[in-house]
Amino acid sequence: MDKELPVSAWPEWKIIEKIGEGSFGKVYKAQRTERGKSFYSAIKIINIPGSQSELNSVRSETGDEQSTRQYFQNLVEECIQEISTMEYFRGNSYIVSVEDFKVMEYLDVIGWEISIRMEYLTSFMDYCAEKQLTEKEVIKLGMDLSKALEYCRKLKIIHRDIKPENIFVSRFGDFKLGDFGIARELERTMSGFSKKGTYSYMAPEMYKGEKYDSRVDIYSLGIVLYRLMNHNRLPFMSLEKQFITYRDKENALNKRVAGEQMSAPVDAGTQFARIIMKACAYDPAQRYQTPEELYSALDDLKNGRSGRIRQLQNGVQKAGTDKTESYSAIAQNGRAAQNVTSDAENVRKSTVQNTSVQNTRGNKKTSDFQNAAKRKRAVNNVSESSFTDKETMSVVAEQKIQPQETPSETVAIRSARAVEARKRRRRKKQLLRRALLAIVAGTAILMMAAVYYRVSTDHAQEGQEDNPIAILDDEKYSSTKSGSKDFSKALDTIKEQATTITDNLNSYDWVGTEGTVLRYLRRVKTTQQADGNLDIESECMKALVYPAESGDGVYEEYFYWGEKLFFAYIWYDETSEYYYYNDGELIRWIDSNGKCHDNEKDNEEFVKRGEKYWNNSLKALKGEGTKTDNGNVSD
Repeated sequence: MDKELPVSAWPEWKIIEKIGEGSFGKVYKAQRTERGKSFYSAIKIINIPGSQSELNSVRSETGDEQSTRQYFQNLVEECIQEISTMEYFRGNSYIVSVEDFKVMEYLDVIGWEISIRMEYLTSFMDYCAEKQLTEKEVIKLGMDLSKALEYCRKLKIIHRDIKPENIFVSRFGDFKLGDFGIARELERTMSGFSKKGTYSYMAPEMYKGEKYDSRVDIYSLGIVLYRLMNHNRLPFMSLEKQFITYRDKENALNKRVAGEQMSAPVDAGTQFARIIMKACAYDPAQRYQTPEELYSALDDLKNGRSGRIRQLQNGVQKAGTDKTESYSAIAQNGRAAQNVTSDAENVRKSTVQNTSVQNTRGNKKTSDFQNAAKRKRAVNNVSESSFTDKETMSVVAEQKIQPQETPSETVAIRSARAVEARKRRRRKKQLLRRALLAIVAGTAILMMAAVYYRVSTDHAQEGQEDNPIAILDDEKYSSTKSGSKDFSKALDTIKEQATTITDNLNSYDWVGTEGTVLRYLRRVKTTQQADGNLDIESECMKALVYPAESGDGVYEEYFYWGEKLFFAYIWYDETSEYYYYNDGELIRWIDSNGKCHDNEKDNEEFVKRGEKYWNNSLKALKGEGTKTDNGNVSD
């Protein structure tokens, strides 16, 4: 963490705290006070080039100062593109708003500093760090980001890097999409095969360098939803293993981009899981084709509607605009009912007239009940006479005969008895079927228990192999088998320190970017200075160098105590090597064949490797790769 905070490009805004860091720059919290009231913004500062080593690398490739300047000038233009892209979305409820930006160029050296002032929001990672999101909250996240992607689609923009780190939460609980640093217009994307973005959430066609469109954003959003409803694990990640290694991530990525069938997220309901699986389908044609389709599916789920009900609701509006067709359908379906109603209405009018005549002749003592009875009999009589088609007459005849005792009644009773007998037989069959199912289920449970025991054992063995510090617990390399007491004590200390770091890894600040170099920093001390600024002191506990930045093209994991290397784990695919250090000296090397080399000071290879990875650890400690400026391995 930086001990000194930079000066804001806006005099009225004071930078008070660093809140994030990525491959494209650092983000700070800024405060402005006016009339005793405080306002907050987020200021993103991007330095181009990012480091002196980057400048030297480009300078060695281009060969002259003018070409080097032009190279970084193009990077500045790309950053301005990000800003102009986000300015399109100013005021949008589901996209982070850019309020202002400034670009400053250094006069004495090649370099630029770009400051972007944005609305201050809570990062999604901080929002969900202390709690497990419910399905309802994840559905809302999916709906909010679908709205953001809907607006992007209207502007023909593809985000291409949707991941939890680029999601933010407003104080009202709305989810917003941010960081359009690698966004581009759709027309430009259709003609190019750029492969930027984060691999963990990247669509297969984009990862393979194939032609892609806005459906890659729907896929990435689907993977985000999948992880949130799957114990925070990506597809093909084991749910049983406590520690997930980078080898696990690589294997899961390879399976996903190869199109292997993913299992449904375990925490999602059936309907929600179906929506998620469709969003992240391997074939783009099988996904939701637009963000609007995904939003509609989530909205139906949220409000308890099925897709069929939504279609019917939309159909009501269409039917309302075509009254002629609707009335025609009604007429075809209810012609007989209309005739009966018309005849009955005529009888009612006739009855009312007759009643009126009777009243005028002096028969005023007739009760309302009697008049009602007369009207009822009149309607029944005329209704029966008004039925003309054969089908209706047969119905009336059946109704008149029903109260009488006829042979058909006896037949009906016998039929009822037969039905009851069939029901009894059916119940017996159901009981027998249930008994068989219970036996089968019991057998299946026993088999599953045996399989679970076997799988658990396999996972335990696999976890022992993939966990980088599992080697420290291996009896084959136990400290008790070493000859020296001091040597055994050193091994025990290494084991204790490595275990402490691994157990607390998620509580450290992660600085860097996946695919390059990651550092895990532990906050040692945080104090507030007199001017209100925070002074944060931290130390690096672990560093990971990815193959792209490794001099050997492998994964290099370095463990530090007091920012001094004590354990290194070097691996790629199925090959692993381990290096133990005590007070800056290599004391044990376990090679890729599993052979243990202890204190072989007369072994030239042993000494050479000890110095090599010690020097590499110093570079990783500063967030640098282990390549030299010319791209060769640093020995």
